[in-house]
Amino acid sequence: MPDTIVFIFSTAAALVAVLVKALLTPRTRVHTNMRSIRRLLSPHDLPIPALLRARATPNQRLVKALGISSTFVSDDPNVHDSFTREAKSLITGVSANGDGWSRFVDVVDTCVDRFLNSESLDYATFVQSVTLSVVLTGLLGADVEALDPADVAFVTKAINDRWAQSKANNALPAEMLDRINDHITRWVPDRVNPLNLIIPAYETMWRVAAVAVVYSNRDPLLRDAFISYNENPTDYQFRAFTNEGAEAQPSVEAIVNEVLRLYPPTRHISRSVDVPWWKRPFVPSVEVAGIEEIQKSVLYGLDPNSFNPMRFHESYSGPRRDHLYAFGYGKLRCIAASWAPSAAAVITAKIVATLDGVALTLKEGPRIGKREGWEGWSIERI
Repeated sequence: MPDTIVFIFSTAAALVAVLVKALLTPRTRVHTNMRSIRRLLSPHDLPIPALLRARATPNQRLVKALGISSTFVSDDPNVHDSFTREAKSLITGVSANGDGWSRFVDVVDTCVDRFLNSESLDYATFVQSVTLSVVLTGLLGADVEALDPADVAFVTKAINDRWAQSKANNALPAEMLDRINDHITRWVPDRVNPLNLIIPAYETMWRVAAVAVVYSNRDPLLRDAFISYNENPTDYQFRAFTNEGAEAQPSVEAIVNEVLRLYPPTRHISRSVDVPWWKRPFVPSVEVAGIEEIQKSVLYGLDPNSFNPMRFHESYSGPRRDHLYAFGYGKLRCIAASWAPSAAAVITAKIVATLDGVALTLKEGPRIGKREGWEGWSIERI
């Protein structure tokens, strides 16, 4: 009899544990067709507060990882409006059609030159350091002379590590975030929580630039396009296809769009769904837009896994720029969607032109990385 009672209680405890885990673990559903992704990211029947809550809930890991308090993790419409106004103001000041663009280009030149200071450079660290410095100085007004290369490299690595650890649900020691913020607030002392503005710009642009440099280093046509853009960083040059015919040269915009398509910085976009607690084991409470899956589908041609910027030429049949989801879609589309590609292109163009003009070479690793996976890549002096 005692054995029977023990068995009953142990079985009941195991069932309760399974039920609790099912209730606490959100069920997810991944959308991989264009219509359902659009419906998920831009539903017609949800007001802004509900859209903000659906976006903020899956992003809560970034609060602990990086101390973010912006609209990406908050469902407060006032936080959203404040962040939007501030971000738009910063971007307007350095837009490609504004007076601040030439100053921004000069900042990029300075930052690239500043970090080419050794015989051998880890490639990812170099691109990360340049991009973070550009965001700090070009957008937030930091003094480039105050940016010690070792401190910048530490912050970029710490941000990447914290991001990866948050996805893996690993322990996140608070002292590392304190060290990140100590550097950031020293560089940008006049803003509250500058990481709110730094992370969205930095996280997207460094990976776009890193991949674009790789393909341009391999293909003379792409390299020539970026060198021309480096010499003439105008909106016209950004969009210009040249040498029509067998040796057609894609525009810089097309190259960046192809990077965004094949290597989307945001591979999945999650939205939470309000589901009664008792339904959670059976009904998805997190809907996921499969950005990478849709952008590598045959919707983009018969060669969706190949790098082909000419698919964005007007003569190419199939979806083009308007169908890229790397910056989101609908009411909560990224504020910098029209600016970030040009900014990433300027960083890429300066790096490509520098590698082309001095005794430096890009040594390739075994594979093109994402946020991680750049082992073996370096810039070497010849």
